[in-house]
Amino acid sequence: MIMRWWLAPVAIALLLSSLGTPATLIHAFAQESQTPAEGTMLVPTAEFRLDARPGTGSIDRQNNLITVDCPAPQEEAWALQVQCEPISNSVSAFEVFCVSFDARALPSNTDGLGSIHVSMATNDPWEPIEEPNGFRTFDVPNQWHPFRICFRAKQDYDAKRVYASIQCAEKKQRLEIRDLKLVGLGNVPDASLPFTRLFYPGADNDAWRSEAQRSIDRHRKRNLTIRVVDAAGQPLAGATVQVQQQKHDYAFGTFVGNTPIHAGEDAAKFRDQTKRWFNRVTLPRYWADWGTDRPAGVVKADATAEWAIDAGFEIKNHLLLYPQFIPDRVKQLADQPSRFQTEIETAMDAALERTRDMPIAVWDAINELRDVSLVGDVLGRDYYADVFNRGQRSQPNARWFINEYGLMTGGSERSKHLATYIQQIEQILDSGGAVEGIGVQGHFQADLITMPEAWKILNELSRFQLPIEITEFDVDTRDEATQAQFTRDFLTLVFAHPATTGFTTWGFWEGDMWRPHGAMIREDWTIKPNGQVWEELIFQTWWTDQTVQTNADGIATVRAFRGTHRVQAEAQDWARIRTANLLEDETITLQIGVSGE
Repeated sequence: MIMRWWLAPVAIALLLSSLGTPATLIHAFAQESQTPAEGTMLVPTAEFRLDARPGTGSIDRQNNLITVDCPAPQEEAWALQVQCEPISNSVSAFEVFCVSFDARALPSNTDGLGSIHVSMATNDPWEPIEEPNGFRTFDVPNQWHPFRICFRAKQDYDAKRVYASIQCAEKKQRLEIRDLKLVGLGNVPDASLPFTRLFYPGADNDAWRSEAQRSIDRHRKRNLTIRVVDAAGQPLAGATVQVQQQKHDYAFGTFVGNTPIHAGEDAAKFRDQTKRWFNRVTLPRYWADWGTDRPAGVVKADATAEWAIDAGFEIKNHLLLYPQFIPDRVKQLADQPSRFQTEIETAMDAALERTRDMPIAVWDAINELRDVSLVGDVLGRDYYADVFNRGQRSQPNARWFINEYGLMTGGSERSKHLATYIQQIEQILDSGGAVEGIGVQGHFQADLITMPEAWKILNELSRFQLPIEITEFDVDTRDEATQAQFTRDFLTLVFAHPATTGFTTWGFWEGDMWRPHGAMIREDWTIKPNGQVWEELIFQTWWTDQTVQTNADGIATVRAFRGTHRVQAEAQDWARIRTANLLEDETITLQIGVSGE
C-alpha cells in the first residue's frame, strides 16, 4: 500500500507550527543527577591537562573553573580537550569511574546550546574502556548543570593506561566547566551509581501533542461502517455491534537477535513477550566474520527466520550489504576488484536464495553507507544501485530499504548527516537503484532530539515520497522517568507523521540488548516505565475496542485504527461474526438469521 501522505501539506504545516520554537535553536541537554559522585578522588581539577591545538581556540583555568573558547567548529572535537594523565592505579574488570563536573554554555558566544564528548579510554591504541558506551555526547545548557558520567571497565588494565577526557571543539561555543574530578567508585551495582538526568525542551508543551493526535486520527484511522440486516435483508435497528482490533496495519516491530532459538525459560518468555508486543520482527542476517560467513551463522539465521514465520510475524531481514562488517578475508581483496566483487555477489546471492521462499516484507539492502566507503571506492558508487536491483529482482514482493544512523542522534552533526544521507539516496536513485524505503535509526543516549527537530527531519526525507521507518530505537539511560517520557513523545510524533509506516525497537529485554539500559523489560522480566508506555500507546490509546448500536437504518459506523478487526453483530440472542481488514473506508454487511417482525 502506497500512502498518499503528500496530499496533506496543510496538516503537516499545522503540526510543525504547533511545535513552537524553531528546530535549529532547540536541543536536548542533561539535567542534574540527584546522586553525588562519592568515592575515591583520583584526579582533581588542578591535575587535568588543557590541550588546545594551535589556531583552534583556547582553554584557561582559574582555580576550579575551566573556560573553553571555540570560535569555530573543528573537524576533530579533540582539537580542544580537557584530559587527565593516565591514572597511576591498575584497573580491574567491572570497576566504575565517574567523570564529575558542572558545565554551562555562555549564550553570547555559543550557537544554540553547547556540545561535549566525554570518554574514558586507553592510550596507544585509543579504545574506550566500556562497550558500547565508552564515548558519549552531551548537549550543554546555558545555565549550570551537573554531569555525573560513569564508565565501567570491560576488562583489566595495567597502571597508566586509562584516562578521562572531555572534547569541546565540535561547534562554535564558549563553555565553563567547574569542579571537574575523576572519582573511582569500585565494583558497585548500577543501581547505586550517580547518573545524569536527561531533559529536552518542549517536554511540557501539550500544543503539539493535540495536533499530533489530530494527525493520527486523519492518517491512522478509517471509517468502518457496519450494516446489519435480518434474514429477509431488512435493516435491523438497535443491533449491538462490537469492533475489536486484532492487529495493527502499522508495523510495530523489534529486533530479536538469536534469543528466540535458545533453550530455557528466558528464551520461552522472550518468544511469548515478542508475540504480545510486536507484529513485525527484524531478523539478523549479517554477512560478517561472526555472522553468515560461517556455517553456524547461516544455520542460526535460518532457524530464527523459521521461528518468526511459524509465529506469524511480518518479517524484515537485516541485511544484504553492511560495508563495515564485510569479512576481513574479503576486505583484503580490495586491490583485486574482480575477486572483491565476486565475493560480495556470491554472498548476496546466497542470502537471497536461502530466503527466497520466505514471506519477507522488508529488506535492509544497505546499512550505514556513510561510515565505510570501501565498496564504492573499489567498485564505483553506481554499484550501490546494483545492490538494490539485485535484491529487488530476486525478491520483488519485499520492499527494499536503505538504513542510516546519526540523523536523529547525531547532536550538532545531525544536519550534516542528513544532507549526506539525502545525497546518497539521490545518487542511488539517479543510478537506477530500486530504493523503496528509508530507514532512520534512533539509538539515543544523552543528546535527545526535540520533537520539532524530529518532525523536520522526517519532512526533509519525505521529499522522496517513499515510506520512512524508525528502524533501531532505544534510549540508553538509567533515567527511567525521562526515558519513558521521551519514548511516549517520540513514538507519538513518528506515528503521527503521515510518511512513516513503521517503528522498530532495537530489542526490548535487558538480557539481550546492545545497550542494556535501553531495554523496556528488565532482566528479571519486570516492565520498566518505557515498556508501560509502549503497551499503553499501542494496545490501548491506538487500539480499537468499541461497542455501538445500529441506527434506524441498521447502520453503525466506527472510526477504527487501520488493521485487522473482529466485528460481531448481535440481535435477538443471535450473532454474526466477521474479520475485517481495514485499510481504507469500508462498509460491510452482516446478515443475522432472525425475523425483523
